[in-house]
Amino acid sequence: MIKKRIFPGILAIMSVCAWFIGCDDYAWMDPQAQSYTYSGLNDLDDRTYSPDGVGYLAVSPEGKKLLHVEGSPYEMGYQHGYLCAEGVYHMASVEFWGGLLIHMLELDVTVEQLVALIGGEDGVQFLVDLLYLPVNKAVRDGDVPEEFIEEVEGIVDGANDAGYPVEYKSVMMNNMAFDAILGLGYPIVAPLIPLAIPFMQVPHACNAFVATGGATVDGRTLMGRDFMFANGAYYKYGLMIEYVPDSGNRLVSVMAPSFVGTAAGMNDKGIGIGIDMVPSANCNENRLGMGGLLINRYVLQYANELSEGVAILTKKRLGVSWLFPIADGLGEQTGGATVEVSANMKRVRFDDYIQPSWSKSFGIPSQIETKEDLIVTTNHYLNPYMYLTLGGAIPDSTWRYETLTDLCLEKYGEIDNDTARVLIDFLHPPNYGYYGDDTDQPVESSISMFDLTNLEASGLYGLYSDPWAVFKF
Repeated sequence: MIKKRIFPGILAIMSVCAWFIGCDDYAWMDPQAQSYTYSGLNDLDDRTYSPDGVGYLAVSPEGKKLLHVEGSPYEMGYQHGYLCAEGVYHMASVEFWGGLLIHMLELDVTVEQLVALIGGEDGVQFLVDLLYLPVNKAVRDGDVPEEFIEEVEGIVDGANDAGYPVEYKSVMMNNMAFDAILGLGYPIVAPLIPLAIPFMQVPHACNAFVATGGATVDGRTLMGRDFMFANGAYYKYGLMIEYVPDSGNRLVSVMAPSFVGTAAGMNDKGIGIGIDMVPSANCNENRLGMGGLLINRYVLQYANELSEGVAILTKKRLGVSWLFPIADGLGEQTGGATVEVSANMKRVRFDDYIQPSWSKSFGIPSQIETKEDLIVTTNHYLNPYMYLTLGGAIPDSTWRYETLTDLCLEKYGEIDNDTARVLIDFLHPPNYGYYGDDTDQPVESSISMFDLTNLEASGLYGLYSDPWAVFKF
């Protein structure tokens, strides 16, 4: 019998190959007009409290969840683990990572059959231990803040006390496995991209934009973030998490149980952040640093201005290449940027950035969002110096970049909250045939839109036919 509490993060090493395997071309279909419904997450009466009476899990009439945690790192973690114990158990497990791999590779097997293919429980444990080595080294080296380690410990204790056995290694791996996996895979795959571009597509990736100033109806700052990672069990447990820590800013994360880090979030100072994959050979598996998801959380908790968030992203150690879209809607430096990083090089592309004209001579994808108050990010670098790290641009990423940018430019000057949600959800089925035409399929994995001026977070997770969840500070 498979121990589902064991986290088989290494299973997803194969998913790196999935991202670079040729996929069936999607048939063109014109974008459809979207008509959304909404589910408010403020002031909900349906609440379940943690044993300390401070944390709670609130559920809207439409079934959308808000997890509220506050206090010390351990207290927030315990509230999280206790109230979302079932979700923690299933996310930090073979069920999530094995299911994710099956989904991405379109395998016709069960999770149990997949585990058998890699040698059963012993094979899983061997791979888990192998992948955990760089994660554990990052912890021992002090690159992971102690407060996040304490929060992980709280999640583990809370889930176990609620009757769902999970292990520390499983939850810590959830928060850094993406870095460990990509740190292994990118140096092998990235140099091959120029040799195989006609055969490569990346259907599981990410999109983001920041619109402000003249791009929006009244100068507000809006940030869209499409977390395109393949699902596994994610869609079953997606929710918003509101953090009120003893130290730092109040923040909200659109994520799933077991994660201390975040793929997309907003704080009460008007800072929003996301994270996009980008292949580069310049990775250091042996020095992962804080990891992409955890550094996002750190920015939200401690940055009060755009410059502070950018400084954290450029000064803290990171061992894997990432793109970090970040924006500020309330500070002295309102606007947006994308921080382009690899293990040994970092460049910042602010919303007034203009790509050097000589970039085209080297075949580097062209920047087309030349408005000073609009920035769009998918999964390739636009700063030409980052290509010195053997970064790659795959056709699927450039197509999404060009398509999303064109859509934003068509609405330039008219973008409000409703329009921004439609823009970032531009791949909503059946648009372009990208995900087919089934509107009841799971979202991969969540779509977020943050009004960073009016401090409103909204997220589409679960099924595409579900309402958007909306939370306002």
